[in-house]
Amino acid sequence: MVIQNNFQNIVKLSVIFLSLFLIVEPSFAASAGGGLPFDGWLTKLQSSVTGPFAFSAAIIGLVACGATLIFGGDINGFMKTMLFFVLVLSLLVGAQNTLTAFGGSGALITHLPLPPQTHGAL
Repeated sequence: MVIQNNFQNIVKLSVIFLSLFLIVEPSFAASAGGGLPFDGWLTKLQSSVTGPFAFSAAIIGLVACGATLIFGGDINGFMKTMLFFVLVLSLLVGAQNTLTAFGGSGALITHLPLPPQTHGAL
């Protein structure tokens, strides 16, 4: 009896899912567009985090955290944790900019100019 009820429940769920797939308009999934709604501000955030100001701030953060850890003397655990947090963030931003400077930013695809057109007989 229990097996028959489970089988009936599976059949009911299968029919529901199949009907949902058939009801949905295909145009919802096939809509071409200009990207995701949050793409614009994510691109701004990326350019802000990897820009020249962020690289300068990362270098200053590395020097300041290193000097504090070396010459800071006795600092408490919270301050040491915050120093390591700033140090890691500075290393991440600085490393991303440094690797981009060494390795470039990716493939460069150029447009080849067309040969000059000759007028006359072929």
